[in-house]
Amino acid sequence: MKIVKIILFIIMIPLLYIILNLKSLGKTKKYRGELISGIWYELFPDGFLNSYGKQSLFFVRKGTENKLMVYFCGGGVSWSEESAAKPMTIPKTIFSVVTYYTPKAFFFVRSLMTGILSLNPKNPFKDWNMVFIPYVTGDFYLGNNEFKYKNGKKTLYHVGENNTRLLMDELIKIFPETETLFICGESAGAFGAAGSAPLVASYYPDTPVIVYSDASQLVVPLWRKTAEEVWKVNDKMLAKIGEDGDLYYDLVEYAHSELGDRAVFLRSTTYYDDVLIHFGSTLRGGPHTATPESIEYYNTNLIATEKRLAESSIPYYTFLTSHNKNKKTGLTQHTMCHGEKSFYYKDDVGISLCEWLTDSVNGINKSYTQ
Repeated sequence: MKIVKIILFIIMIPLLYIILNLKSLGKTKKYRGELISGIWYELFPDGFLNSYGKQSLFFVRKGTENKLMVYFCGGGVSWSEESAAKPMTIPKTIFSVVTYYTPKAFFFVRSLMTGILSLNPKNPFKDWNMVFIPYVTGDFYLGNNEFKYKNGKKTLYHVGENNTRLLMDELIKIFPETETLFICGESAGAFGAAGSAPLVASYYPDTPVIVYSDASQLVVPLWRKTAEEVWKVNDKMLAKIGEDGDLYYDLVEYAHSELGDRAVFLRSTTYYDDVLIHFGSTLRGGPHTATPESIEYYNTNLIATEKRLAESSIPYYTFLTSHNKNKKTGLTQHTMCHGEKSFYYKDDVGISLCEWLTDSVNGINKSYTQ
């Protein structure tokens, strides 16, 4: 009986946190042709699918300014038959079972509509028109493939790019023009924002574009094969993805080649990202843990990627910090933009992430590093 009580306690604490957070965000409504400012609406375009091939959705909130934010949510990745067979479920998450991607939009996805997405009076983006895209396809939003696994008996719908196209077909009807287009995302969505920027921006061909990625450092040699055989990304994108596995750099280069100087690229990253170090180790065939080797690998490649981007002709600016560093492990926070504390915290670089992004939107671009 004591063990049962402990298990129930472990389950109830995170669920209570999620429920309270959802309550503070208010209810969403189904979109029926009209929007009231400040309310999140659910849209269900035909063919907009999750990884199971079932209907999925995205959210829209109308603001009072003619500026648009398109936000790609994070949630893991699938790159093989083995990873495809390990989608995230609520029980597995509660009991810390290793899973690799979010297969559908769970009820608690709205609990992520915080930080840069919130109606907090301190948030300079609070009055913008906003789109929130739950991550449900395991492909960094880039795929065009129905991937077979378990001897062809199951299918993972890597249809992220098609979903984005269907979303934009609906969005352009709701917001036919915008003064500023801010394409952003965190974790898996950080890669999605960079890779999807040309598609999203094509619907607003005369609008200045800012592409912002939060936590997107995963240098792994398998990306080229994954993009070609598992996700089946579009040909132009594939041509930019190299064998060295620096996927974020490759996606930014692809987006820049399509958008030119119309777009500015931003990234916030921490020096020893806890989650990405764990994931990177797994993607390279190692244990799902942070070892001295995996920590050094992550940091070395982060510095190398930053150097490549700084020396390129791409208009790129970085916010690089040791935010929330764990004194025991030395690991740092994963994602900052949707955290109610981390978004406003004036970090060791002398400026908050919120202030840095606000400056960029106002045309003041500068890199900050510790």
